[in-house]
Amino acid sequence: MGKQINYWMEYESFLPVAKSAIEQDCIIFKEYNGKVIQSKDLSIVTKDCHDYYFHLPIAGEVIVKILSDGREVIDYGYSETGNSIIRAGFSYFNGKQITRSRLFAISGYHNDIDEWIPRPDCLTKVYNSLVRKAKGLAPYTELTDVLTHRNGECYGDKFEWKHKEYITAYCLNLRGKGYSLSIGK
Repeated sequence: MGKQINYWMEYESFLPVAKSAIEQDCIIFKEYNGKVIQSKDLSIVTKDCHDYYFHLPIAGEVIVKILSDGREVIDYGYSETGNSIIRAGFSYFNGKQITRSRLFAISGYHNDIDEWIPRPDCLTKVYNSLVRKAKGLAPYTELTDVLTHRNGECYGDKFEWKHKEYITAYCLNLRGKGYSLSIGK
């Protein structure tokens, strides 16, 4: 469990979110080419890597594990490291599909003696600020899709499905040009 906002947001719109994280004393981490890289500046956010970790040092440490094949990974999950990190990313384009991305922070974790350690308030404050920034860049927008019933008496019939999504103007424009929204990688 945790806090999460899903959105469709391209690289250029994600940069202000990452900049805001840095301005709030976060260090940005990414796993790239088998290594864990960190930086206190925006140069770490590149178009060829879509997933990042915004680490707030006052919330805890980041533990890097080395896998059996030599790759480095952040020991992210329901752990001390997870309690000091906000997962973040931007959408990528797979053919004519736009993938969904998100901001995510765990709610806390159970330590070795099964005590509940909640997410620090300082991390929640940064998370909430980044969500406000993301919502400003990718406003809540009502979309309508035409779908086809896949079973029952209405099998094959078309129907309209209205839903609201956080989506940037750029991604919305691409959707109008035939791109579809995808929730998976």
